[in-house]
Amino acid sequence: MSNLWWLVLLLLALAAVLLALSARKRKRSGLPDAETVYADTDLWQPLPRVLLDEDLGLVGKPDYVIRTRQGSLIPVEVKTGHSPAQPYDSHRLQLAAYGRLIASNFEQSPKYGLLHYPEKDFQIEFTPQLQGELIETLARIRQIEKGRKAPARSHAVPARCASCGYRGICDQKLT
Repeated sequence: MSNLWWLVLLLLALAAVLLALSARKRKRSGLPDAETVYADTDLWQPLPRVLLDEDLGLVGKPDYVIRTRQGSLIPVEVKTGHSPAQPYDSHRLQLAAYGRLIASNFEQSPKYGLLHYPEKDFQIEFTPQLQGELIETLARIRQIEKGRKAPARSHAVPARCASCGYRGICDQKLT
């Protein structure tokens, strides 16, 4: 009988360790205490389907979509590297696009999204103004693509240039 008690204690200790490791991993991920309903990772699930908004011709995979205790769906974008004082416009627009994709695929429009940088988090409200910026930006991108002319280069970093989506039509390449 005492061997059974040792086994029970060992299993309880193992469960406590696994729970602590899980909590630590969640904290590092930048996710709030909520249910994860979508994750662009294959660590604990098959890779998720790509989300699509046919009206905008928008396709994407948010890092995470969480469901709060109140039932709201929230996109979470995790960024690495430098933590800016304010979120970059491109990151805000990316998050707005994910909000739109959630609305199209989960039939629920998020009121905000979360940008998680290594040292700072931002809650980005999905205002009509931000949605307008997203639609304008998508229209400009499509106009550039139709014209087969890349936008003006705005950097001097060869590595960034080498991975640019406009590299095939750019006349300002660094490398």
